[in-house]
Amino acid sequence: MPPYMKPQDWIYFIREEYLDSFIKDGGAAIKFAVPLDDQVRPLLSGGLESWAREVGYLVANVNAADTKVHMIEQIFFRIAEQIPWQHLSERVIVKLAEETRFRPPQDGGTPLLLRIAEENRIEPDSVMMELRPQIEAKVTKVREMSKDFRVAMTQLCRAQLAGGAEGETTVQVLTDWLTGRNTAISAVKPYLIFSRINRTNARHFFESLLRWIRFAGYTGILVVLDIARVMVARNPKDDQLYYTKAAVLDTYEVLRQFIDGTDRLNGCLIVVAPDVAFLDGDSARGIAVYEALKFRIFDEIRDRRLVNPMASLVRLSSLPTEEPQ
Repeated sequence: MPPYMKPQDWIYFIREEYLDSFIKDGGAAIKFAVPLDDQVRPLLSGGLESWAREVGYLVANVNAADTKVHMIEQIFFRIAEQIPWQHLSERVIVKLAEETRFRPPQDGGTPLLLRIAEENRIEPDSVMMELRPQIEAKVTKVREMSKDFRVAMTQLCRAQLAGGAEGETTVQVLTDWLTGRNTAISAVKPYLIFSRINRTNARHFFESLLRWIRFAGYTGILVVLDIARVMVARNPKDDQLYYTKAAVLDTYEVLRQFIDGTDRLNGCLIVVAPDVAFLDGDSARGIAVYEALKFRIFDEIRDRRLVNPMASLVRLSSLPTEEPQ
């Protein structure tokens, strides 16, 4: 058997070399961690999430059992469901308020506009007059984010600032659109958004989300992508998704595109956790069936006894190692 690492050792390495430094500084990486036994998977996701949250990351979990991971827009929707959109908007507004030399408001149940005005002892209209141009300059006109995404974030910021029933409606409509719960364009046209989130633009939305997360003051995001379900060869006809061979290839292509687009990602670590059959060169669903992905993550030259924790693909096991690492 090829050499493997204990999951806790690899997680510690990921924190030291990636979460605490490279990703924190705006880098991005996609890692494949293959559990060799059943005990590894919960240790992997739980350990990574704990460490990531501790150092200021948002965390999103995507499982191929309930998310169509061969469709990039469905991955984005599932990640978007786990994003605290209102909280991010409030953090951005408070950041802009501080840049405008307002004192940050106290937490409370009243609209953010009133809390800022009360904290600074000025009229709410004056706060609005100061912050609207800031939102326009720092959100609406930021070309690094896709047009529809920044329009949506502008509307969310305005709604979060003003509060009230109208603000709540705006937040609900836009978050439904961002998470795929409502894909009707008619719902978001009043907010000057005229496109659905689909396979042609979802990757740009994801890239924009990464910039938005960091602009809101978070270190970045950790995405744990569990694709074990993709390896199920026969349809068990249960309540979970089943992937045809064509869908398997589409899944590998989505992952290949993530790897090739790493330079466009910002403050993001994606950890892909396949089933051990992913490594089987004779399997009709293993990585060997899609060489475009295989050649990007397999090491052509590797030590027979030692694991390279920096490699794109590592094998993890909770069992005692047969040879010293």
